[in-house]
Parts: sequence; C-alpha cells; structure tokens
Amino acid sequence: MNERWDDFADALESGESDRVNAAIDDVEDMGLDERAQLFETCFDDLTAIYADSDDGYVRQSVVRFLEALGPGLVAAFAVDDRERSTDLDRETVRRQADASSGFFLEAMTDTDGRVRNAAKRALKDVFRTYDALDDEETITALSAELESMAEEYTGKRREHLLDAREDAEFAKRSGLGRLIEGFQAEFGDEFDIGE
Repeated sequence: MNERWDDFADALESGESDRVNAAIDDVEDMGLDERAQLFETCFDDLTAIYADSDDGYVRQSVVRFLEALGPGLVAAFAVDDRERSTDLDRETVRRQADASSGFFLEAMTDTDGRVRNAAKRALKDVFRTYDALDDEETITALSAELESMAEEYTGKRREHLLDAREDAEFAKRSGLGRLIEGFQAEFGDEFDIGE
C-alpha cells in the first residue's frame, strides 16, 4: 500500500491535471476496505502535502483526493448492512469522517477559491455520512463551527463558509423535508404541496 501511496503522492504533487485525475479515478475504483486502509496510510502525508504547497491547484487536488478516499455515504450504509460486504466498522467510518471533516474545515479558509469550493463539495458528503450514521449532534457542531468561522472573514471566503453551513443545516432535516425542499428549490412556484 505504501508503494501505491507514493505513486499517488507524486501525482498530486506534480500539479498535472491528467495525473491528478487518474489518481482520483484509481481511488474511486478501489473497494471500501482498500480505501479505508489507504486512508490510514496516507492521511498525515496528505495534510502535509496540502500544508507545504504554495500551488492552489495542488491543494485543491489534495482536497479532491481525500474526498474520493474518505469513507463517505456508501461506507456508512455498508457498515449497517446485514449482509456486510466490508470489514469496516462504524468506529472506523466515524474516525475517518472526523479526520476528513477537520481537514475540510481548514481548507474552507484557503486563499484559493478553487480549494474552498472543493472543500465545500467534500463537506456535503461528510454531512451525509454523519446523517447516515444518525449523528445529528456532529452535524450541528460543524454547522456552528462554520458559522463561527464565517464571522472572521469577508467576501468570498465568508460566502463559501456560510454556503457550507447551509449545507450542514440541510443535512439535518428529515429525509422527507429535504426531498420537499429540493423540489421547491428546483421547481419553485410550480411545486406546491398544498395545505
């Protein structure tokens, strides 16, 4: 696994979009157990690549790679499936989701808007993961943290932080409530459920 990670790290550090996209595709093709193992192997190295890079594209690539690597919604459902097709357990999914969310929160304050947008997309999956784990408390805490962070910024950074907070609040609503709100957002006045 370490040798494979070295290849991924080289691709991410290269800043070459073809290599980065190929690395992300490779991770997305991995099984859940393999991704969880790679997560354990490379998380600290990923955060170091992010911290050490002056290149916004490299930092964005790290965020995208971690989003693909993280446990995500599929893993959250898989650990509760009676016919388990994975060795993952809830504790591992939660621990990796916690690590990912902390990293993505930091990336939400990046000076590069591409990085913030990638982190905002990645956080949506983290929120869905916590929702699938029935962990509204963590979503609430992340929402509060995003709101607090937004108070320290102006302009696009503040806007992106508040957008991510809105995504967290959306994730807390019941499945039916989210469905109705999604239809209303999509179709506006054309969608009226009546009284």
